[in-house]
Amino acid sequence: MEAQITARHFEANAALRDYASEKLKKLERYYDGIMEARVVLSEDGGPAAGKSAEIIVHVYQKTLSANSQGVSHEDAIDNCVKALRRQIKKYKAKLRSTDKDYMK
Repeated sequence: MEAQITARHFEANAALRDYASEKLKKLERYYDGIMEARVVLSEDGGPAAGKSAEIIVHVYQKTLSANSQGVSHEDAIDNCVKALRRQIKKYKAKLRSTDKDYMK
C-alpha cells in the first residue's frame, strides 16, 4: 500500500507521521487489497486549536473515506481508522456475496 501523509496549517513531526503510518498498516489486516491511502491532518488556528484528520483509502473500484476531529491528531486518526475498519469489513462482505452470486 502506498501511503501519503499531508499536514495542513502546521508542520507534522516524524512521530505523528509514524503513528499515522502504523495505523494505516493495521487496516491491511482486514483487507490486503488497499492500493493507496492518503491522510490529511489539519489544525484550526484558534485558541482551542481543533485537530482533525481525514483518511481516504482506495480499494478495487471504490474509495472509502473517514473524517474525524479530536483533542489531538492521534485521537482523530484513531477515530478515522475505526470508521474505515467498519467500511472495509462491509466492503469485503459485499465482495464475498458478489463472488458467490457470480459462481452460481
